[in-house]
Amino acid sequence: MATLLFAPLPLAGHVNPTLKLAKTLRARGHRVVYCSLPDVEDTLQAEGFEFIPVFSAIFPKGLLAEMSEKASRLRGRDLRRLARDHVQRRNALLQAALDGEYDRMLKSLRPSLVLCDDRVIDLPIVCHGHGIPAVRLNTTLPPHLVHLLLAGNRKPPASARMTLLRWLEAVLARVGLMPRFQEYYQKLALKHGCQMEPVRFPPFQLPRLQDLVLFPREFAAPETPEARERVHHLGPSIDLERQEPAFPWERLQDSRPLIFFSLGTLASAELARKTLKVASAAAAQRPGWRFVLAVGALLDPVEFDGGPAGVVAVKHAPQLQLLRKAAAMVTHGGFNSVKECISFGVPMVALPMKDDQPDVTSLVVHHGLGVQGDVKQLTPGTLLSLLDTVVGSASHAQALARMGRAFREAESPEAAVATIERFLPTPHVTAAKVD
Repeated sequence: MATLLFAPLPLAGHVNPTLKLAKTLRARGHRVVYCSLPDVEDTLQAEGFEFIPVFSAIFPKGLLAEMSEKASRLRGRDLRRLARDHVQRRNALLQAALDGEYDRMLKSLRPSLVLCDDRVIDLPIVCHGHGIPAVRLNTTLPPHLVHLLLAGNRKPPASARMTLLRWLEAVLARVGLMPRFQEYYQKLALKHGCQMEPVRFPPFQLPRLQDLVLFPREFAAPETPEARERVHHLGPSIDLERQEPAFPWERLQDSRPLIFFSLGTLASAELARKTLKVASAAAAQRPGWRFVLAVGALLDPVEFDGGPAGVVAVKHAPQLQLLRKAAAMVTHGGFNSVKECISFGVPMVALPMKDDQPDVTSLVVHHGLGVQGDVKQLTPGTLLSLLDTVVGSASHAQALARMGRAFREAESPEAAVATIERFLPTPHVTAAKVD
């Protein structure tokens, strides 16, 4: 069978969506290997996968977590120094890719197919130079496709604005305030003879690849024939058996409706603290509900735990297990959390902040799966009002049931394997049943 290389961004929101697909391909008999920065090595090895660390000399194991922790508490000159150090390391990573770090890994592993995260732009360029097939595995709502999706309702930015943004990025890169993405991707593409296509967002160019998306057509589908030819729906790919953190279940013995609150892993500590204090105050005003808060790695749960309403606050929560019990989830609109809420029929209050979260949230509202709030204007009263809209709502329950059926029908291991195997350089039989 084939050797398949997964290259996710080293973040839980980009690693977790790949796990079910990777396990399915492994069960099919393929050798599945991951490569990324060393910080996600333990997570992937705990799931039983081979792991190849890359750029370890630049981002040694634990450095990403350390830099995130520092960024949450530093201010002024110290924060600027940390930001400059991060930019320098990103530039060093780009130079290392140009100097051949990926080349050496590919020559040693000799993968049959590489599945690259949509944010990992350099590796598929290098794959092209080695004649190794690569596809883009979009673990989020892909920014280069969102304007093509029926319900996305977003048009590409105007050309004049993008010209200005491209110029601004180049200027900031020259003075060391952001990585030199444009420069290095152009050099890498020239070295490996890879044709790039323009896109209207940073880094303004991507290798032209086939796109795999982890959601069914009923949630969002391309509306043009050209887009439909390059976009392949693999189903939601939610790994219900992934490893999850421990939790004090003895504190959830009563029958009060459970409100699960999580802003994911990328919210700033300052914004997260402010929003979690709002949630704690809302819990005190609604003692008939039980609030569980996942505060993230940068904050101390003790700051929010307990109180008159018995709030349960933890750094990291077993999200899949909690969603089985939840009456609603307050979420940042991260794509994985939204998909998991749909899977378990949990209505959402979405508080989008950045990246693809506003677009994902627009789809949640469009399909009647939840409501949207403004995280910067949130008060205990507005949060409770938003929750009152969805908790026990028949219309939201019906919409979630419809979308949940679409998700279950699209979750076909055999179809996912068949799609992946079509990109292999040699044909593979797909008739065998995948467990």
